Amino acid sequence: MNLIVGFAAACCALSVAYYLLSTAIGLRFARRAAQLPGSSPKIAPRLAVLKPLHGSDDYLADNLVSYLEVDYSKVDFVFGVSDYEDPAASVVVALKPRYPFRHITLNIGERPNCANRKVAKLIEMAQRVPRAEILVLSDADVAVERDHLWRLVNELEADPELGLVTCLYRAKAGGGMVSRLAALFVNTDFVPLIMISKTIEPMRYAMGATIAIRREALASIGGFTRVKDLLADDYYLGKFASDQGYKIGLSSSIVTVRTDEPDFTAFWNHQLRWMRTYRNTRPISVATIVLHGPFWASMLLLLTNCSKLALTVFAAVVAVRILTARLQISQVLGLPEQRNDSWLTPVKDLVMTAAWVASLLSNKVLWAGRRLRVRSDGTMEEIVSSPVVGWPGPSRTAAIDQRHSGD
Repeated sequence: MNLIVGFAAACCALSVAYYLLSTAIGLRFARRAAQLPGSSPKIAPRLAVLKPLHGSDDYLADNLVSYLEVDYSKVDFVFGVSDYEDPAASVVVALKPRYPFRHITLNIGERPNCANRKVAKLIEMAQRVPRAEILVLSDADVAVERDHLWRLVNELEADPELGLVTCLYRAKAGGGMVSRLAALFVNTDFVPLIMISKTIEPMRYAMGATIAIRREALASIGGFTRVKDLLADDYYLGKFASDQGYKIGLSSSIVTVRTDEPDFTAFWNHQLRWMRTYRNTRPISVATIVLHGPFWASMLLLLTNCSKLALTVFAAVVAVRILTARLQISQVLGLPEQRNDSWLTPVKDLVMTAAWVASLLSNKVLWAGRRLRVRSDGTMEEIVSSPVVGWPGPSRTAAIDQRHSGD
């Protein structure tokens, strides 16, 4: 018993140290992001923004407009849908007359025999922009600032060894309690983890919200076809480029997504898919359980029958967690309107601990209404047998995953 109590206490201490360190690193990153983009290259490279789409919502048009209004002229925009019946197609068509001086292409169709349907669109979309020197991949639910493309270009051009740069993303909550929990996961779990990872080791992966990759780097790994059957296509684009000797950069441009999970089931399935994907690509991520401070502080209370020392540790862990989450949300990510949600962070942490445990029990995920099995090599196969008990079929949950992934 004493050994377990000691382990729980050590995890509490590690968690507090992690919260403080990640906040300090985040504040340093925020100062970098607040600086103006560096000097522009003498000859600006031609870019192509590739956005695979599926379905529409109240924010899609605004997200696309944020790209069409960026301060960069030598850029082509390619939006991809599976067929003309997709509601996203009409959104793109409606925007074209508003931006007559932008090169906008709506690509219909996708490459067959691809397990990853987002990549199936990207393969076809990339062929529409043969002159582009840099391809910028972006999910449908991403919005950006006006200097976004200049930042990506300046960072790539500043270091010829960089093969691609990728972006952190912050989450704005759609309004409901579940969407607030989802935004807290992005803002207080995912972002700090990436920042610390970048500090202690070179990046060897990319994040799907935004990837800017040199065409020659993409060609060196075999193009998008190389990741057509992989669930974590974004991660592997970075990994394969790193394997070819290219460096991976973390941009100073923070993009914005919006969380709008309608219910807890949607949130839960989304987190399970993310955790099982992350566990598959980075098995060492299992060790992050030691950083679940509120869980270990609660365990300490139970194991010591709520001793005064355990109560003090619990209060300290929760207080530090809420304070650092508040700084992360408002000062690092620039979302002051959501800083009051920081009091929910310990509750979210306990939910995420349960999701973390559940993610270890299977290698199956629900994605865009499809039930998939993730193999040890990162590829996926569709499960076509009878439905899994307790898993929803195609529904609002599926629509959200489809829109976010472009599938």
